[in-house]
Amino acid sequence: MTVYINGRFLTQPVSGVQRYAREMMGALDACLGASPSMQARLGPVEVLVPRAVPAPGWSTLGVRVVRGGKGHMWEQGALYQASKDDVLVSLGNSGPLRHRAHILCLHDANLFEIPRAFGRRYRVAHRLLRPALAQRAAALLTVSQHSAGVLSHHLGVPADRFTIVPNSAEHVLRWPHAPGVLATYGLTRGRYLLSVGNQSPNKNLGALIAAHELAGPDVPPLVLVGGDVPGVTHAEAGQGTRALGRVPDSHLRALYEGAAAFVFPSLHEGFGIPPLEAMQLGVPVLCARSGAMPAVLGNAPLWFDPLDVVDMARALRTFARMAPSERAAMQVIGKAMAAQYRWDQSARRLAGIVVRVRLHAALAA
Repeated sequence: MTVYINGRFLTQPVSGVQRYAREMMGALDACLGASPSMQARLGPVEVLVPRAVPAPGWSTLGVRVVRGGKGHMWEQGALYQASKDDVLVSLGNSGPLRHRAHILCLHDANLFEIPRAFGRRYRVAHRLLRPALAQRAAALLTVSQHSAGVLSHHLGVPADRFTIVPNSAEHVLRWPHAPGVLATYGLTRGRYLLSVGNQSPNKNLGALIAAHELAGPDVPPLVLVGGDVPGVTHAEAGQGTRALGRVPDSHLRALYEGAAAFVFPSLHEGFGIPPLEAMQLGVPVLCARSGAMPAVLGNAPLWFDPLDVVDMARALRTFARMAPSERAAMQVIGKAMAAQYRWDQSARRLAGIVVRVRLHAALAA
């Protein structure tokens, strides 16, 4: 028997969902390589993709191209046919409806909570697809208890059907150092604030830009990293703000490490990887008190109300006036919080779910 992975994420630009899937598979690959007993329980693990992709560098997991369309059409047709004889794991919010041993990860309820953050075609398709997938899946995963509760409300499934398999951030420690990155962008270490996220309404960048302008001249310049979202309007950079667009991971690590602080103003997050990445690298975090963020980040950040530009400006000014000892304390607390999450722990939890679903499917046959 073979465990199949929906590898569509390997063909998509890397955002939070794709980062999760890539890191989970990398961690599972490492766990299988180090544990013959886990290999024996799971058997071969094969990642199915709709077209050829660059080699991910895994040593245990196989990658196989399954031709037959792309996107949702590929998932509902070719992927289903290729995986229907055993467990299928989909880590990216979608998968084949007909599969009866389907493990599906739904990351958040942003589609329902803030629909304007999505293009019309995506919104219409997924508002129809996700409730049906949730009802039929053999097992449901999500990344936080907050997401489980909100998804339960919108999808009509009990919250306890979701198993929490969280994100982590230690992957940033594997990103290469790239000397000279700050100079390339005309930045000086410790003299700017950083925010990372795509330019959708959910990321609330318009409010952050307005708050930064309101905060006054004592607050360092604001640097924004992240790509546009097709079909969705985005915020325009204001005075004292620079938008760098997408950058490679090596540059992103340097931008994190060079920042005085990281600011995350998002309105709805099922988990929120970027602030945890910043904490992993020892960067103080200012964060919106919204969604899963209070539970994920604990007492590490300086909190603000994402719906209140004045409160956001207050947080920026408060940080700008902090003594070095206060900033150092934030760094220590943040690194300790980030250390509580590990990709290998999440991968082992996923492996246990695969074994359980396979056993249940065998008993039901």
